Amino acid sequence: MKLSHIRGIDSVRSVGVAIVVIYHLFTKLLPAGFFGVDVFFVISGFLVTSLFMKERMETGRIDLVGFYARRVKRLLPAAGFMVAVTLTLSLLISPDLRVGMRPQTAAVFGWITNYFEILTGQSYEDQFLPHLFVHTWTLGVEMQYYLIWGAVFCFAGFAYTRAANRLEHTPLSRRLVLFACCAGIAAFSYVRMQLRLAGMDDPSPVYYATSTRIYPLMIGSALGIFTGMRVPKKRLPLLVSLPLLALSVILIVLMSRLYSFADPATYRYGILVVSLLTVLALYCLLSLQLKKFFGDPKPLAMLGKRSYSIYLFHWPLYNIFRQLGTGGNGPFPENTPHLAYSLISIAATLVFAEISYRVFEQRPVAGKDRRAQRRSPNALFRAAVIGLCACAAVSVYTLMTVPVRTNIEEDFLHQQVLLNIGRMNQYNAYLIGLEMDPVALHAKEGQLPPMPSEIEAALDTEHDAQQTLDNAQSAGYREDPAGPVLPIAPPGGVNVTVLGDSVTLGAAEIIQQTLGSVNVDAKESRNMGAGVELVNEYESRGELGEYVVLALFTNAQNFTESATAETLDAIPPGHRVICVTPYGKDYMEETAAFVRRLTLWYDYVTIADWNEAIREHTDLLAPDGLHMHGDDSKQIYANLIAQAIEQAGGKPAKQ
Repeated sequence: MKLSHIRGIDSVRSVGVAIVVIYHLFTKLLPAGFFGVDVFFVISGFLVTSLFMKERMETGRIDLVGFYARRVKRLLPAAGFMVAVTLTLSLLISPDLRVGMRPQTAAVFGWITNYFEILTGQSYEDQFLPHLFVHTWTLGVEMQYYLIWGAVFCFAGFAYTRAANRLEHTPLSRRLVLFACCAGIAAFSYVRMQLRLAGMDDPSPVYYATSTRIYPLMIGSALGIFTGMRVPKKRLPLLVSLPLLALSVILIVLMSRLYSFADPATYRYGILVVSLLTVLALYCLLSLQLKKFFGDPKPLAMLGKRSYSIYLFHWPLYNIFRQLGTGGNGPFPENTPHLAYSLISIAATLVFAEISYRVFEQRPVAGKDRRAQRRSPNALFRAAVIGLCACAAVSVYTLMTVPVRTNIEEDFLHQQVLLNIGRMNQYNAYLIGLEMDPVALHAKEGQLPPMPSEIEAALDTEHDAQQTLDNAQSAGYREDPAGPVLPIAPPGGVNVTVLGDSVTLGAAEIIQQTLGSVNVDAKESRNMGAGVELVNEYESRGELGEYVVLALFTNAQNFTESATAETLDAIPPGHRVICVTPYGKDYMEETAAFVRRLTLWYDYVTIADWNEAIREHTDLLAPDGLHMHGDDSKQIYANLIAQAIEQAGGKPAKQ
């Protein structure tokens, strides 16, 4: 029995979109709610291949150009509406979230967001300033699947027909040939995922790439090859299909609770099992189509039909309302509870999804009603078109006025120039010292160190450097939540080596002003994995200070604990270590707790508890809730390190 619509499929879609939304808004409830995307992928692969099979049987060919045109027509209008609304509303929030909007928007309409995120090095789950269009990576995977599978399907069908014309009897049926192609692509994708995953600290490239994520779509395609949009001849009995349907959905939700993004098991078998459970659910649905009582509950049917629009709007709206809520902008008081702005974003998502569904997705009815709709569009359609035109005009303005860099990046540049100037002064002092000491100069003849690239960068930005120095010299003492500035030198005048990440880089200038004799080596995106190499490098040059500050815990990875132990082991005897706890993301609380426990295992370690110190002053942080904004927060950070150094002076050095 052929089917024009599969009853129950909208309920499965609604479950898929619900767990994705919960994952993005309330990650702790469903740490692997991204499995909902794989539910969509399997359903999409099944429906697309079913339509291919139907068209092939009815016409004897596949209109591939027409298929691509229908897919673009199905996906593009709603996506364009979402982009226009998002760009318009983004004017209400921090300019930092608009940085990079032009290439992000181009990636959406080029259907390549997944590879754009890979090339820009963005982590899917740990973005400090999330891209408002990052969720459209799924559209890129789907469109690339359409191109690949459509071409393979047509070629395989053509090759089979040519072979059948030449041979009196073909040993394989057309379905088996197509299934072999489908299975081959799926197997290649799955194996490639496992090979690429080996040794990766961040699985984001594996998660985004079409080559490693296409296999759920191909698993759905395999079902479409053999069943299509029809009740299977060997259907499951009612007492088996109904419990299996419920069980498969429950297991998908349960797996969304038990797995996580960084868990290797997610990629080894989690995505595969979810894809197979979705196939089982679809087969159960097909077996139940002859039961008249079976159908979609109305609320689930409504959510399922609007699942695409809900998926499109929930992510950007949530991030916009979150920025408004945490920053106290617009109608929200400062530090609005997470639940409040999350519920508001859900309500706004449902409103925009309804508009998108009715105006851009719902197919007009055939016949006279369709012609009447064309002659006399309803009020909602007219209002939506006017609103879209207004949003499009504002979107053009938004894209024309996007900042080049975020405030944090501007601050990083400022701090890096200062560090470069400091290195240049040290380099010059070194050369002057050699000139004043003929013995040393003779010993170093022909071996003078080359000018570091950082110094060349400082020379290239001489004007910026002078302006930065003028600004720094004009800064006086301030009162801040941490108390008075502590203009102290390290105990005994010894050197301090600070090894840090982007958070430390943001405070480099004030750390140097506060501590005096200190060498700050900080870099964006650095983590504890670089600890051993940095310690060995400084020790080999004889430049490792007696006090070593490790501020490398912000970008925590699954290897952080082992890398910390290796770094502490690499520090030679006679040194004292200060470890700075991170603050910002939920997962950093666990990392901060680990850092605090280091004093139980290493008597030469002292903790500078940034996590605790800044907790009461989060209004001093940047919009990402992690980096520093303004000198007050930087001074708290510098004072904290200074106080920890004083405490460390009363502890034994490493033996």
